[in-house]
Amino acid sequence: MKTREYEITISPTGEVEVHLDGFKGKGCLEAIRFFEKVIGETKDVRQTSAFYEPDEDVQIHNEQRH
Repeated sequence: MKTREYEITISPTGEVEVHLDGFKGKGCLEAIRFFEKVIGETKDVRQTSAFYEPDEDVQIHNEQRH
């Protein structure tokens, strides 16, 4: 399975930045939709060169453990 990573940075003013790595094509958009449910609406999106590569199927699994 391919490694996908994300980094979340919260500034002192509360602004949240999410950086995704390991996604190709528009597969990152599915991950962005997941993070929007968690942290709120996206204000700005900057694509990397991987965004323009052939699409891959991405499935997000959210599991909560208590």
